[in-house]
Amino acid sequence: MKVSVIGASGRIGSAVSFLLAKEPYINHINLISREKSLNKLNGIKLDIYDALAAEGKDAEIEVHSENDLSVVEGSEITIIPAGIPRTNNMSRHDLAKENAKIIKKYVGGISKSCDTKLFIITNPVDVMTQKALVESGYERNQVFGLGTHLDSMRFKVAIAKYFGVHIDDVRTRIIGEHGDTMVPLLSATAIGGIPITRLPYYEYLPYQKIVDFVKSGGKRIIELKGGSEYGPASAIVNVVKCITNDDKRLLTLSAYLDGEIDGIKDVCIGVPVKVGKNGIEEVVPIKISDEEFKAFKHSVKVVKNCWNEVKDI
Repeated sequence: MKVSVIGASGRIGSAVSFLLAKEPYINHINLISREKSLNKLNGIKLDIYDALAAEGKDAEIEVHSENDLSVVEGSEITIIPAGIPRTNNMSRHDLAKENAKIIKKYVGGISKSCDTKLFIITNPVDVMTQKALVESGYERNQVFGLGTHLDSMRFKVAIAKYFGVHIDDVRTRIIGEHGDTMVPLLSATAIGGIPITRLPYYEYLPYQKIVDFVKSGGKRIIELKGGSEYGPASAIVNVVKCITNDDKRLLTLSAYLDGEIDGIKDVCIGVPVKVGKNGIEEVVPIKISDEEFKAFKHSVKVVKNCWNEVKDI
């Protein structure tokens, strides 16, 4: 399997390139960046080769400039974390206009000569996913974003810690915007198949504290170490594995809605989707509580407002 990473010299790009190179199903990775970052990319390439040698793994790693995106041809998935990074005094929406220009440039260059799946990481990820879908002209199953997949994992960890159980026993997810209006689904949260509302001490669950902790996760990491990389990179690899293995797993990614959930259309946002070899194989039309749905509709409105600001860029 061949994968391309555009923005491979950045925090997330370099981390995900390293993790993907270690996977047995990956035999070819394109590291792509701006011309001025090519020396750094060559250093990353050599570093990854050393790590692979220690593990007895081999892969072909190529370094390319963004000036020739035809090298993406043949890539099963093209991962795009490229963009202006967020500082701790910025919201993800503050990045929208500048990053929309970057996504338009890359996606436009790719779609002229290549057929691939576009996996968008650039923030604000829901809006950038829709920008990539529109600019590429690809089918909707081919274009998706990391969405609230990482947020869902953070929520899962918090629930496991509160109830003192193994993380693999927790099933939960967050839908909506990857941002301040994300919607945790308590109605879809269970431990070992038992809804948490039926478990001891549920009534003492510090729900708002946990939600605030999840929402501020990215900002907190930026303040402490300048930016996140291991969490997003691992979440990205998780999605790539699902596609490669045709796992048909339900993940919460940013995907285009066309009426599947209560008639909501024309927005890319975090929703449960079935992920397999074709990318987004189905948007799952979930039923949630009235309160959760009200919050989800608000989240949709926020994302659509941001989209309207950048769709013509």
